[in-house]
Amino acid sequence: MIELPLLLTSAIFLAYSSNWFTDGASKLAKGIGVSNFMIGLSVVAIGTSLPEIAISAYSSLTGASGIAIGNVIGSNITNIALILGIAAILRPIVIDTEVYRDARIHVLLLAVTSCWFLYSDAITRPTGLLLILAYLWYIRDGYRRHRSSHSDPEVAGCSIPRDLAMPLLQTAFGAAGVLVACSFLIDAATSIASELGVSDTAIGLTLVALGTSLPELAVSVTAARKGHGMMVLGNVIGSNIANILLALGAGASIRTIPLTDSETITTDLVLMVFLAMAMIFFMRYRGVIDRRGGFLFVMAYVTFAAMVFM
Repeated sequence: MIELPLLLTSAIFLAYSSNWFTDGASKLAKGIGVSNFMIGLSVVAIGTSLPEIAISAYSSLTGASGIAIGNVIGSNITNIALILGIAAILRPIVIDTEVYRDARIHVLLLAVTSCWFLYSDAITRPTGLLLILAYLWYIRDGYRRHRSSHSDPEVAGCSIPRDLAMPLLQTAFGAAGVLVACSFLIDAATSIASELGVSDTAIGLTLVALGTSLPELAVSVTAARKGHGMMVLGNVIGSNIANILLALGAGASIRTIPLTDSETITTDLVLMVFLAMAMIFFMRYRGVIDRRGGFLFVMAYVTFAAMVFM
């Protein structure tokens, strides 16, 4: 009875902390001069994926490997099926053709890493470091391709350090809040799994994944209402790539993550890749993710959540 309110409170605090981090980091990033899609793909994606990164690292450190892998896969499914679905219901997302290559890279990375995990018994430390290096390459390549022709003058004109003090402080406090909330969330989730006799992987796929995806949901809903569809799409794609490469890479770098619950992992990895391919279908052949597509994605998430506990 105590763990559930603690879990919910920690998830809410995670959402607020991640928003603090994202707002501060976005102000710093605008001075670099990148497109809205790239901001969503990198800065916002890393900020909203900070809970997943911290959860994976903390879970690996404490030996709760099922939560680490379940959280990443569950969060990726939640990002496409629930978050992108809700955003499209609020306002259809018209696709810019320049982002199609990033979407294909997204599907390719998810498919390759999924096949790798399916044929491995564990994610070892060398593999974790390789995943992190792959993520750094992806961000560098994305920045090179999506760099804007000019910087935001409001931020680019900052010539003295004190102009950046507030964004830096906001980013630091947001990151600290995420780390504190994650420790409470993991402890509560582990206790709930033990009491209910449910595996760590199942809890990671649902409760923890939904909790750590709240930042993505908050950012995407706000962006959708303001008509920034490309930032929504960039956030979803960037968060998924950050989860599978950076979050799992960070966790595996600390301690090898065994892939013990193979049947559950196999099913949900296939679903994750299928949803990413469905997103590609809407982008390539329809040019828009409309409200009907949004409803289909949300229904897919509801079905997924129900099947986890069946």
